[in-house]
Amino acid sequence: MDGGNVMIELEDLCVTIDDFRLEKITLSIAPGEYVVLLGPSGAGKTVLLETIAGIREPDHGKISINGKEMNDIPPEHRGVALVYQDYSLFPHMTVGENVEYGIKMHRIDPGTYQGRIERLLSDLGISSLRDRYPGSLSGGEQQRVAMARVLATRPSVLLLDEPFASLDPQSRNECIRMMQDLRDRRSITIVQVSHFRDDAYALADRSVVLISGRIAQTGRTDEIFRSPESRNVAEFTGMENILSGVVLDSGSGHSYLSTGIGSVLIPVVFPRGLQLSIGIPAECITIVASESVPDAPGKNILECLVRRVMCGRDTIIFHLDGPVPLASAIQRSDETAAKIQPGNRVFALFHPSDVLVFSGD
Repeated sequence: MDGGNVMIELEDLCVTIDDFRLEKITLSIAPGEYVVLLGPSGAGKTVLLETIAGIREPDHGKISINGKEMNDIPPEHRGVALVYQDYSLFPHMTVGENVEYGIKMHRIDPGTYQGRIERLLSDLGISSLRDRYPGSLSGGEQQRVAMARVLATRPSVLLLDEPFASLDPQSRNECIRMMQDLRDRRSITIVQVSHFRDDAYALADRSVVLISGRIAQTGRTDEIFRSPESRNVAEFTGMENILSGVVLDSGSGHSYLSTGIGSVLIPVVFPRGLQLSIGIPAECITIVASESVPDAPGKNILECLVRRVMCGRDTIIFHLDGPVPLASAIQRSDETAAKIQPGNRVFALFHPSDVLVFSGD
């Protein structure tokens, strides 16, 4: 990323908390970019937000915001707003008073903030709530008030820690739409922590996966979920078919990976004896009910027994027992697949080019 077009710059950042360590975090975020931090619980996502905000001090490394080093700058002077999932609204203050509080704490000219508050309440659709107290609001309404309070101070960076975690599906969808509007209408850099891929798909310009205190992968959300680079990321994204094995033989641009009692043809030449982990997206595996081996040259063909069938909204998931355990996801519109039942003998087919070979974790 161009050094002159960076809002947040993290260089070799390390943070230690008890027996947890956020380690060697290097990341550049552009002005106006919406980044979603993904990863399992305990990966360090909240710790990273708090370090950017200045609540935690790094052991090592540098934090810059808008070109200025922030390591020794207190939180209130960083131009950063951090919103936790509990919203932290004052229950004894009205909506209007809660929003005003942030402005007063930043010592903004009282003559300018009333108009700013009115615009924010209108933009976020909560003008009618101005005289109500937080205890009388829904979760989605409280989220909007919390957002209005931090936006009133005009931060250059907005940090959100699981902002939709406690919301019901309808309120969650409403708040996602609110954040989409905020992203499109205001020039503000946003970093959001989430466990949910839907948040990243709906909002992120770029996603960052944190696992065990390290950045495991960055990129467009669909790229990460379609092509995870490591076994750890594949497990986090929910890839169904993750296998380990040893290379038996190779040649002509392919290798055979022994995965126990079966072998899988993979699309890369590796030296004999090398241990590998691979992933096969469930949607790349087709199943054929046949008495004889299907004619499918160049494909992996494994005879299996259908152990379990699970019907989803759009797909049918077949769990298969065979030389290696597999899961296949078939569209519900496929009439042939709809006839396959537990206990049926089938063949699982997938092309070597659909096999993902993971780098070391």
